[in-house]
Amino acid sequence: MSTFMFEMLEMKNMFEGASSASLLIIDEMGRGTSTYDGFGLSFAISKRIAEEIKGPCLFATHFHDLTSLASTIPTIGNLHVDALCSEQDVTFLYRVEAW
Repeated sequence: MSTFMFEMLEMKNMFEGASSASLLIIDEMGRGTSTYDGFGLSFAISKRIAEEIKGPCLFATHFHDLTSLASTIPTIGNLHVDALCSEQDVTFLYRVEAW
């Protein structure tokens, strides 16, 4: 089974069983596709969760353009995990902050 097909089946199962009382955790949706396809899938899935399911969701992604959803859907917020960066090191602070 391809990565893409596996992701789509995961999303199908999540949507079928999710409600506003569900905590949804999605890590890197769209990783099995091209950049544009992955972004399109991630955008549509994020929007559906926010507007239809209305349950809390943690969505980790490398698609920075998804942050634009927060300007059109008031229930979406953008967060990041803070880190200290120097010339030689990156120190993860394990602190979640608003973007």
